Amino acid sequence: MKKLFTIAIIMVATLTTSNLFAQSGFKLGLAAEGALPMGALKTSYTVGGGLTIRAAFGLDETSAITLTSGAMAFLPKDLSNLGVDSKAQLNIPIKAGYKYMLSSNFYAIGEAGMSIIRSYYSDSNGDLQSVSGSEFTYAPGVGVQLGGFDASVRYEGYSGAGFLGLRVGFNF
Repeated sequence: MKKLFTIAIIMVATLTTSNLFAQSGFKLGLAAEGALPMGALKTSYTVGGGLTIRAAFGLDETSAITLTSGAMAFLPKDLSNLGVDSKAQLNIPIKAGYKYMLSSNFYAIGEAGMSIIRSYYSDSNGDLQSVSGSEFTYAPGVGVQLGGFDASVRYEGYSGAGFLGLRVGFNF
């Protein structure tokens, strides 16, 4: 509840800013991602990485609607002492969001959507198995744009799990 309240306050504060910055038009961005698992995800996985693509549709000079998707893979911890042979987890997010320019270079972004999650493991015979599902996903963050360069930090959460993500890429 505290997280949602904090996010709401940040969004209200950013929406009441009246400065104008170039945000209009259509932009497409490609980025490399890094992730530090948190919550339940931290129990089984060490780090994550992947690629994402983001489309931004400028509404005016300060705001844009975003669509983001890609793939993140998480590397497992060694859980053999617990009798578990965990393999990688694959996370494919499909998110829509709102991006607001706080100044000419800094922005706040909030996204929500669905993540398709597939976890791989070896069964007792050593055969590769997997389980999959989908989860509601939310991702508040902040970032910086310098020309075409774009870097942001966010928390991406779903069902008691999540990660702190770093996104570094370019907008075209």
